[in-house]
Amino acid sequence: MSKYRIFKITAVIAAAFTLIFTMAGCSTTLKLNGESEVIVNVGQTYEDEGTNVDKAQVSGEVDTSKEGDYTVKYTYKEQEVERIVHVVNPDNLVVGLRGSEKTIVKQGDPYIESGAFGIDKNSGVLDDFEISGQVDTETPGEYGIIYTFKSGYIKKEIVRQVEVVAKDEFKANTDGIPVMMYHYVYTESDKPEKLNSNYISDKKLEEQLKYLKNEGYYFPSFRELRAYADGKISLPQKSVILTFDDGQKGFLNYGVSLLNKYKVPATSFLIGIKDGESKIKTYASPYVAFESHSYNMHRAGGNIGHGGVISALSKEQIVEDLKQQIDMVESDNAFAYPYGDVTEDAKEAVAEAEIQCAFTTAYGKVHVGDDYREFSRVRVHGTNSLDSYIAGL
Repeated sequence: MSKYRIFKITAVIAAAFTLIFTMAGCSTTLKLNGESEVIVNVGQTYEDEGTNVDKAQVSGEVDTSKEGDYTVKYTYKEQEVERIVHVVNPDNLVVGLRGSEKTIVKQGDPYIESGAFGIDKNSGVLDDFEISGQVDTETPGEYGIIYTFKSGYIKKEIVRQVEVVAKDEFKANTDGIPVMMYHYVYTESDKPEKLNSNYISDKKLEEQLKYLKNEGYYFPSFRELRAYADGKISLPQKSVILTFDDGQKGFLNYGVSLLNKYKVPATSFLIGIKDGESKIKTYASPYVAFESHSYNMHRAGGNIGHGGVISALSKEQIVEDLKQQIDMVESDNAFAYPYGDVTEDAKEAVAEAEIQCAFTTAYGKVHVGDDYREFSRVRVHGTNSLDSYIAGL
């Protein structure tokens, strides 16, 4: 090869390196450091990660005291990139477990998945979540089930502990499960003019909740209760379910706070047409699951029992109402008959709507073999003593 050809190749290589270095120095591509979308909780400090160019101009502000989507813009020469910062309030997403925080399973019994619930205070009950974890009911021990909820840019997890208890150590309930029926709660500073036995003071309610916690009561889910009645599982000896009818403001204002304080799960049977959606969002609690007291059947117009309109409706009309309320509370776990009135059409409607448990106002506990379409409950009278309450458990 001639010296001229060698020189020419060397010159071309040198020119190429010169071009590369020139491009690197003069045409730097502007890029974000970190992610293009960032989630920050309200009240946290936002620390911007900037770009790969220190001299880039930055515009846009992020106010972490307010929820919202903020845009931070970076400019370098004729280039521009953006970062979106989502400021969210995690308290707007409330998640809770159905039933006790720790599920107790007798060795060899099937594990009943009770589920969980999530409520976005802005949009209402969430209809979807992910479940992970497994339980081996043949092997005594501790297990965990994880429920993951997402709403917008907020994500929360809640864990259910599951304890499989050896057969010879499991103390089973043989007397029936009391489902306690409460109605209204009041406090002395907000006392109704006319009190009746449906009202219970917050002091008495607190006394009862404290007793249940101190005595180690178990709070089954409705799906566990159904499986118990169907003879599929055993439940712990000290088991009880708490229900509050009508979604009364006193219960929502004073009762819910006590359930939160003692971490006792309970059910609020809501009437959909009576501000049902608003109550769900306003009074969301990890210890209160909202279920159906019908959408618009809690009114007079019937000719049996207490005169509830349900006895004047066809099966198809009842099914339509039940499904409307199921859509609102996002649950088919339980239904409380308005006024406690039950008809054959109503029981068939409950089955068609695939509701797990339906409750009357007839006094009594739930026993193995009972018809899930008309379970009894134990009425709680606000005038009764703690000893009387304990006698009903």
